[in-house]
Amino acid sequence: MAKKEASDSSGEQLVREQVISKADLEEARAREERSGTPWYRQLVQMNKLNFEAVNDLLHYEFHSKESRKSHQSLGKYLVQSNAITEKELLLALKAQNRNGKLLGTVLVEEGYVSLEDIAKALSEQYGIPFADLRKNPSKRDALDKVPESVALQKSFIPIKLEADKLTVLVSGPQGPQRLKDAGILLGLRITPFMTAVEDLEAEIKARYGGKKSFLRTATEPKTKKVQTAPAPAKPAKKEKKKTTSPKKDSKTMAPSKSEKKRFDNIAREAQGVPVVKLVTTIIQGAVNSGATDVHLDPADPEMRVRYRIDGILHDVMSIPKDIESAVVSRLKILSDVDITETRHPQDGHISMEIDEMEYDVRVATLPTFLGERVVLRLLDQSSVLAGIAELGLEEDDQKKLEKALEQPYGMVLVTGPTGSGKTTTLYSCLNEKDVMSDSIVTLEDPVEYQLSGINQVQIDTDIDLSFANVLRASLRQDIDVLLVGEIRDPETARIAIRASMTGHLVFSTLHTNDAPETISTLRNMDIPSYLISSALTCVIAQRLVRRICPECRTHFKPTKTLLKSIKLPETTKKLYRGKGCEHCHHTGSAGRIGIFEVLEITEPIRKLINEGVTPEKITKAAKLKTMADRCRLKVKNGSIAPEEFLRVIRT
Repeated sequence: MAKKEASDSSGEQLVREQVISKADLEEARAREERSGTPWYRQLVQMNKLNFEAVNDLLHYEFHSKESRKSHQSLGKYLVQSNAITEKELLLALKAQNRNGKLLGTVLVEEGYVSLEDIAKALSEQYGIPFADLRKNPSKRDALDKVPESVALQKSFIPIKLEADKLTVLVSGPQGPQRLKDAGILLGLRITPFMTAVEDLEAEIKARYGGKKSFLRTATEPKTKKVQTAPAPAKPAKKEKKKTTSPKKDSKTMAPSKSEKKRFDNIAREAQGVPVVKLVTTIIQGAVNSGATDVHLDPADPEMRVRYRIDGILHDVMSIPKDIESAVVSRLKILSDVDITETRHPQDGHISMEIDEMEYDVRVATLPTFLGERVVLRLLDQSSVLAGIAELGLEEDDQKKLEKALEQPYGMVLVTGPTGSGKTTTLYSCLNEKDVMSDSIVTLEDPVEYQLSGINQVQIDTDIDLSFANVLRASLRQDIDVLLVGEIRDPETARIAIRASMTGHLVFSTLHTNDAPETISTLRNMDIPSYLISSALTCVIAQRLVRRICPECRTHFKPTKTLLKSIKLPETTKKLYRGKGCEHCHHTGSAGRIGIFEVLEITEPIRKLINEGVTPEKITKAAKLKTMADRCRLKVKNGSIAPEEFLRVIRT
């Protein structure tokens, strides 16, 4: 019930903010009663809100609770500022009830106020300085920095660029997260000024030289504060196409003339300056924000663009249907994959230099019902040059790992889910070895980072170049150190263990929840306990958690329920979390830190493994400091927020 009440109040807030009309909200709620679909999703289907506005509504507030208390409805504010009388407000409200238009629109149409009066009132009401549209022309460097499509979608006019500060004009109380998302995308600090403009979209187009806009003309009243989305397009009927990929069915039919012409048009549009600039901005924005992945998700009515920053996805913009194919094709062209193949998944990569840093961008496409989904993974070559001292291990755990790396042979396993930093840990271990005196080979799928002085093999199961086959061949290559990207099957596990027992130091990864559970996983692969005990030297389990931003870290008094949930003493008086600031893009976190548990395979532990005891007994015998223990320590010392513990670590 509380959630519904909060949702209802959010709807009223949208009306007060002049984002939607009262009639729009009432119609959306009526649809919700009939279908059960939430009213805010109904507004998207009605083209009254787009994903940007929904993101503002559900995940962020237009203003902090403190500042919102001082905000009043536009009508009351205009009365108090003597711009209109109480009688004029009542007349305007009656007219609004009749026609369902926004109050600001009614006041202007009835001649009670001007657009400038509305803008100045909003400026005072929301603490955004006012600027005259005519006295603030847009400078060329500001327009060059911001793609026209981004300016249209985020509803602002770029006017001035000074270092990393971009000054923009807005025509309404923009949701702060929308401008923050634009800042993340562009890598800039954005300062808004309120202005009076009759048609914001037309003004943006005029300042960009009248070029064709990416976004369709809005159908809402000119004073509306949120750019409406284009009408949902029905998924195009897929026709059979011929592809050049050797992996595709040879019986695939050749494309028709009309289809070939369509792809030719898409290819030309993909090479056009607007699309090229937009794709470049998306990738550069991901780099500037520290994102590890970029998701382009097809949806109605617009394709969503999201960045994964510190393990969490953030919406940054959306791409309308009319250029969705061109954007996807541009990425396919850059990654050297077939733009005419839309029915099968494809993989490619883009090598590029951004701000003098080398990046390898992995591109993966996936056909969905609404179109092709594209995910970009950004790999920073410099990020794998660190040693184990920079991983964030506790001192005693680091000593255990260093001892394992000094061994001439044996197996070191790193475990954890996808995205937990296993590859970084493996490469850090490799960096501890001497490439001049050791023969080092890695077997990877795919080869994510290129390491100087190390022989890296790309696994390709399509040509029978599997982990097991290549691993078997590697044993005849006079290798000192062998890295196996992942142990996926019993055959690979058996060969890797045999390699570790015949004079090779083997590094690999395995998907298990914690370090002791690795023993059970290997047993389930039919590896005898005596081989496991002989081969293993060290097992590392890890997770990545978000670190509290040092610029906005603040303490608070935790509740007993919170302390109980993470098993901290009730006497704990103070914990920490981030409030959110410009430095951390208002997320409250900046970067990630590893949480590790390191199981050293000592002689007593080897004996227990050989006896086939349970993981619980191994944990107890090793006096293992678990990931939960390490994470609680970081919560107590203020490195991470307690919410991160609950999100990532199993108690």
